[in-house]
Amino acid sequence: MTLRIQLGLNIQEIRRSKGISQEMLAHIADIDRGYIGKIENAKHAATIDMIEAIAAALDTEPMDLLKPRY
Repeated sequence: MTLRIQLGLNIQEIRRSKGISQEMLAHIADIDRGYIGKIENAKHAATIDMIEAIAAALDTEPMDLLKPRY
């Protein structure tokens, strides 16, 4: 699995576990909702700054977004 796919899956899993919609996550992280969707679906590669913003919005560590989950 590529890191881009892993990142998207982890964001989606953490976001859903916290009951946060893509729209709410985008609002909290100050990122366009469509961009969040493209990151989750591995259509776009996220920058380090985006990973940090998303992690902060999800109240998690940036590395947690990159770790493989089994």
